[in-house]
Amino acid sequence: MQINIIGLMSGSSLDGLDMAYCRFEFEERPQKDQIQWAILDATTIPYPDEWQQRLRKTTSMSAVDLAETDAALGKWMGQQVKDFVNKKHLNVDLVASHGHTVFHFPEKGFSFQIGNGHHLAEKCHLPVIYDFRMADIAAGGQGAPLAPVADEWLFPTYDFFLNVGGIANIACHTQDGFVGYDVIGANQILDALAGKMGLHFDEGGQIAAKGTVNPELASIIQNIDFFRQPYPKSLDNQWVIHNMIAPILAFDDNIPNKMATTVELIAQFVAKEINQLLPIAQGNQHQLLVTGGGAHNTFLMQRLREYTDSKIEIIIPDSQIINNKESLLMALLGLLNLYDIPNSSPSVTGASRNTVGGTMV
Repeated sequence: MQINIIGLMSGSSLDGLDMAYCRFEFEERPQKDQIQWAILDATTIPYPDEWQQRLRKTTSMSAVDLAETDAALGKWMGQQVKDFVNKKHLNVDLVASHGHTVFHFPEKGFSFQIGNGHHLAEKCHLPVIYDFRMADIAAGGQGAPLAPVADEWLFPTYDFFLNVGGIANIACHTQDGFVGYDVIGANQILDALAGKMGLHFDEGGQIAAKGTVNPELASIIQNIDFFRQPYPKSLDNQWVIHNMIAPILAFDDNIPNKMATTVELIAQFVAKEINQLLPIAQGNQHQLLVTGGGAHNTFLMQRLREYTDSKIEIIIPDSQIINNKESLLMALLGLLNLYDIPNSSPSVTGASRNTVGGTMV
């Protein structure tokens, strides 16, 4: 059996819509350790300035304006998929879309992503599965992180996983099952700081590497209550904006020092969680697979190695996996939904049961 799926992801960085054309091969039904996969093609469509500005305002929009933006983004995304398919002459069975997160409040019972699936499907003339978080949240889970599903299904030879996107999350095969959770705001903060210098991001962490860690700023962030909470737990983009980006931007110091401090905090908190999981991790030779845009941040990876237990080997994969893992993840979630296979895990999210997330239109 062979199924071709386009996975769509729009992250907190607002750099654009990530699309990955993925092929999955299996005999009769997808099974862990028995599925073959490949990313056949991928691209990122940058958001035009007007869309970047519009998406930044979504959390303060009226209900009517937000509903209109949801529909408009669905149409825009659908057109991008249609253009991608036609330009590359792709044979696509399904589109799986994460959409763009506006609100993520599992403690209140909801997570809301815009990019309406009905409009998306109508525009690209393909079946679409979307809204992947709410089934898990309805069952009492966090609805996040989703990345550990790809870790468990597609990268079975590794026992530790780190995804450094707008938010950094980790996952691990433990003696008691697979666990995963959000750790700390990451690229979202670094990109906001880079923006103050007229840049989209700090390439390779070069600016941060020239800065000096500010202990006073570090202490402010370290004392945030979230970092003392046990897993399962997840972070909302707005939480990162208000609790990390705002105080870091407001702090009286230069941008390189703020970047250096942020990198140090990310490395410290991620390494702390990984080191604490090490005693209950499966196996004896531990490898940590790092994906997400932060894997390109050479300085961050260097600092992470400084704090991580020497028993753990940090693996940076090829750029295709680093850049497209989240859209690959969405394609996988769509595949599992298609076969009515649970695509979230209670050991990761804290839900009361396994759920099959996603709605097909």
